[in-house]
Amino acid sequence: MIQGLILLAHPEYAGVMQNWHGTLLLWATILLSYSINTAIGSLLARFEGFVLILHILGFFAVILPLVILGEHGTATDVFGTFLNLGDWQTQGLSLCIGMMGNVFSFLGADGAIHMSEEIRNAAITVPRSLLASLAINGTLGLAMLIATLYSLGDIDTALAENPQYPYMAIFEHAVGSKAGAAVMASIIVVMTISATTGSLASTSRICWAFARDHGLPGWRVLKKVSPRTSIPLYAVLTASCIAVLLSLVNIGDAVAFNGVISISVAGLFGSYFIAAALLLYRRLTGGIRSPKDDNTILTSTIVTGLTWGPWRLRGAFGVANNPFT
Repeated sequence: MIQGLILLAHPEYAGVMQNWHGTLLLWATILLSYSINTAIGSLLARFEGFVLILHILGFFAVILPLVILGEHGTATDVFGTFLNLGDWQTQGLSLCIGMMGNVFSFLGADGAIHMSEEIRNAAITVPRSLLASLAINGTLGLAMLIATLYSLGDIDTALAENPQYPYMAIFEHAVGSKAGAAVMASIIVVMTISATTGSLASTSRICWAFARDHGLPGWRVLKKVSPRTSIPLYAVLTASCIAVLLSLVNIGDAVAFNGVISISVAGLFGSYFIAAALLLYRRLTGGIRSPKDDNTILTSTIVTGLTWGPWRLRGAFGVANNPFT
């Protein structure tokens, strides 16, 4: 995205743009995310709070110029036109492949779960966070998508000007200003870097949790927590190093790197499927106990089974929700 932003401001960059430029920029982003994650424990929460405010304000900063300043297409152009620019065998397959970008935007909605042990009243707060984030981002994302499609113009022109991130060219044509489009695109770049910071925090907690259960090689080191910051520093470092190593693929072949990213999408949704399927199995076989009368969760030093938390769908609605998920 940063390369696309450079291309927007300096079109001559297209002649010298290299894959390794993007890899170095990714390393810088990982370093920034690592620094925020390993600083004092409260910094991450404050950073995420600031990002939430920027997220909401940035939405209006991008969508209002598109709606007010740009020339707009028709409803038929937006809702009735289907393109197959990838030359896939069928239009249906093209639609499914094109879904990948939209699906990717909803990855990480479960991130709050991975931070549960650092959240007060997690049994209530985490489910609320999950549903609130899906509702807010789903609504804003759909609105942004429709506004962008109405401002699309000639798709071939946008692809020619900025083949990797044509939405930046769409912004420029819509607002009639290269500087304005750069500001709008910069907001999205900043938000994406911020999302990387949250992803690193979430991933490192998964790594730490598996290590604590002796589920990873080197668990004796990975499970250690900094006594000063209460942060699993080695887990954060490991997740960062894996990201750095994966980014090396981009130097050789950007298409292969995009393939790795697509595998992560399939892998994450595959993990969601496994969790939903097991929950359905436990629900149907009576493998989850009811909580005490005061709605508190049963706890013991040895886990002997699962207990319903205070946030759940009961009866037939719950059973129907799991296969729907």
